[in-house]
Amino acid sequence: MRKSILLATTLLAPSLPALAAPPRMDTLAVVSPSDNGVARACASDQLCVDIAPSQPGCEGQACTIDVGLLQLPGGPRDAVPAAQTAYRMAGVPIAGDSVSMAPWPQLIRFEGGVLAGVLVQERSMYSGGGASATTLHLIAFVPGQPPFEVLGVPHSGSATIRACFSERHMKQRAGACHDEYSFDASLALTGESAAGGMPVLRYRSKATSFPGPVSRSKDSLAARPLRQRDLVTVTDPQCSYQRLYRFAPQARAYVPETPVPDCSNYTVP
Repeated sequence: MRKSILLATTLLAPSLPALAAPPRMDTLAVVSPSDNGVARACASDQLCVDIAPSQPGCEGQACTIDVGLLQLPGGPRDAVPAAQTAYRMAGVPIAGDSVSMAPWPQLIRFEGGVLAGVLVQERSMYSGGGASATTLHLIAFVPGQPPFEVLGVPHSGSATIRACFSERHMKQRAGACHDEYSFDASLALTGESAAGGMPVLRYRSKATSFPGPVSRSKDSLAARPLRQRDLVTVTDPQCSYQRLYRFAPQARAYVPETPVPDCSNYTVP
């Protein structure tokens, strides 16, 4: 069953702390762990990202999640919320059995604003296996503008798919009765800036599978019998890639320098 989640981002301060150039990436520390969808992560100067459901008891329904950028007392410039500017991102399709959200543990500051992220994880269970996938939603907080989403990319994924249903299958698979998939990605600064001072981002991913180059779109039991030397983890060259993302003013979003490959084997639970 597909579920739809509405994400709402709220800028809870009328101004942001002084921002340094060139762009920099700060690590956030979890102050309050995720509990019923509520979490807070803060930088060392007490600039925090908060996420919380707008109303309790909406699991499995079309919920609204509030994501706030908040300057706590004790920072270099304390801000008392005086106004609220809301952004609502609608129609995030969730096809799994369970969904969780957390602040991205990084914060990008640039001369003109802040980029904060939300990690949305989907999980699905299968007979004898399961899968999960996490997407990073990056949101721009720029003074004088409503916050807006600028990027949505796969962040991580894993899957374990049952491949044995009889003793004959176990022999054919040399005892490796699950296909395993793993995907991990990172986002980093290049030190350059694009249009409007938005930083250029470098995206790197690595995808692996076991045993050998298996595929979720093919029947593993239709392949030749496995040997012991086939029981290795291999890197998928197509989905282990690097791209530069630059901000495109007309699209109001980050776009890759070249198209990205289809990696749904790893990024769809």
